[in-house]
Amino acid sequence: MSDYYKTLQVDPEASPEVIEKAYKALSLKYHPDKQPSEKKEEATHRWMQIREAFEILSDAKRRSEYDVSRREEAIGTFLNEGLIGLYKRYVK
Repeated sequence: MSDYYKTLQVDPEASPEVIEKAYKALSLKYHPDKQPSEKKEEATHRWMQIREAFEILSDAKRRSEYDVSRREEAIGTFLNEGLIGLYKRYVK
């Protein structure tokens, strides 16, 4: 599962306003039309990730569902891999 908070470079407790500002800034930065031709493919991929993250985190219901699944994934990682697994997955 993608970490949408990392994608938008915001804290999981970020307000909707902060999420929107981060989305706008990153969307402009990585927009494929603003990239040199050799970086368009990479920028397009990054831009699509940013849009997907914003679509989830900007909708209260979808964000709540995402947060629940994110917590469940963290618990599963801890149970299967311990603290080292959590560190590798969420801190790197």
